[in-house]
Amino acid sequence: MNTIVLQKSCEIYSRLNRLIGGWPKRERYNLGLRLETSCLVLLEQIVSAEQTVPVLKDHHLLDAGVKTEVIKILLRMSVERQLIKETNYFSISSNLVEIGKMIGGWRKSLRK
Repeated sequence: MNTIVLQKSCEIYSRLNRLIGGWPKRERYNLGLRLETSCLVLLEQIVSAEQTVPVLKDHHLLDAGVKTEVIKILLRMSVERQLIKETNYFSISSNLVEIGKMIGGWRKSLRK
């Protein structure tokens, strides 16, 4: 299954991967590595939620929601350090908000 949430998350990872590649070495291997790892964990949680039994989906979706918030914080830190331009930040951040809403809606539909 390839949901919209997974597609949008993959787009964010690809975009961040390209941006992080241009960062100074020190930032790339500290904040950049943490940001990329968090995106990969988000993807993993979404795939796990898609593939698992309904009883366990909520746990994976909760973890995915938490990772979304962590990515937002790391992204904000990278803007403060002037590693990402504000235009890229707003674009990626709005996509993360949208992903968070989708995950929240998915969790809500499981409770019905």
